[in-house]
Amino acid sequence: MKAKENIYPVYFLYGPEDYLIEEEIQELLNRTLSQKERALNLHLFSGEKNSGQEIVQAAQTIPMFSRYRFVLVSEADEMDEEKIGALLKYFENPSPTTCLVMSAQTPALWKKHRGEIESTGRMVEYPRLKGKALATWIKSRIGERGKSLSEEAAEYFIEVTGDHLHDLDNALEKVVLSVGDKKAIRLSDVEGIASDVKVSTIFDLTDAIGHQNLEKALGILEKAMESKSVSFKKEEGGSKTGDPVPLLLSMMARQYRMIWRVKEFISQKRGAGEAAKGLGMSPWMVKNLIEQGKSFSESSLREGILKCHQTDLAVKRGRGSKELLMEKLVIDLCRPVNPPSPAFR
Repeated sequence: MKAKENIYPVYFLYGPEDYLIEEEIQELLNRTLSQKERALNLHLFSGEKNSGQEIVQAAQTIPMFSRYRFVLVSEADEMDEEKIGALLKYFENPSPTTCLVMSAQTPALWKKHRGEIESTGRMVEYPRLKGKALATWIKSRIGERGKSLSEEAAEYFIEVTGDHLHDLDNALEKVVLSVGDKKAIRLSDVEGIASDVKVSTIFDLTDAIGHQNLEKALGILEKAMESKSVSFKKEEGGSKTGDPVPLLLSMMARQYRMIWRVKEFISQKRGAGEAAKGLGMSPWMVKNLIEQGKSFSESSLREGILKCHQTDLAVKRGRGSKELLMEKLVIDLCRPVNPPSPAFR
């Protein structure tokens, strides 16, 4: 979004590329409210849990000591016709001092109401970036940091990091810090900095573990353990080698910590939207972690983190085959000793 563009009273942002949606929401928030103004004028709602009337009431309220009021509705694709109907009436005469932003994975029931939304605001899709579009995004992102990236280096990032924009952005930040004042970044500058194991593979593994799908988890682990060598350009006659185990253990333990943190938020009767804001996560990620958390009690999460740590020590001290140690860990994590009680499911 261009800074000079007017603020619309209504936005509906949807699609699988949650990173870009989060960026757009953050930009709109920064343009409408200062940090000081947010305490009184920022409202977070869930399309699944809150009623349409609650959202409309907040949107119609005059801002306090601010030009705007900002109302964010996550999971807008979970809204039923009754909730949508209440908002459609609001769209007919929206408050000029409110920026109402709805975010969703899909347009869902809103699809047939695009006309009503765009008569007063904007409805924007954020599809997953692939191929040239993804490479262009990477080079644009590095350009914002005052540097340029070769085509080969951009392709390398996609090959070893995957297509999750959060992870690509983190990898790019590491490269910027490592090259110092150098402006033009080549393939030789980035090899070894980005992970040898695709982060998307790790996410698949931890997701399978979170859902206690042992067969799937062991299958993903086997593929991840085989990815000790990541081939890149054949004409360069080389490949990047490395040990995937440290990163696998780190990411598996991290997943358990994130599930634990989200469970703590939810146990305090705080909604997914508030958890996303408080933990700095995307609404989609929080929703996924809530679902994964149903498979674990707090004691089993603590046990999981401890087992990752113990396996890391066993690997470092050479107490057995890495492959067997990792397989045992995955089996243990998929079969927690202390499963959650029915009340948590």
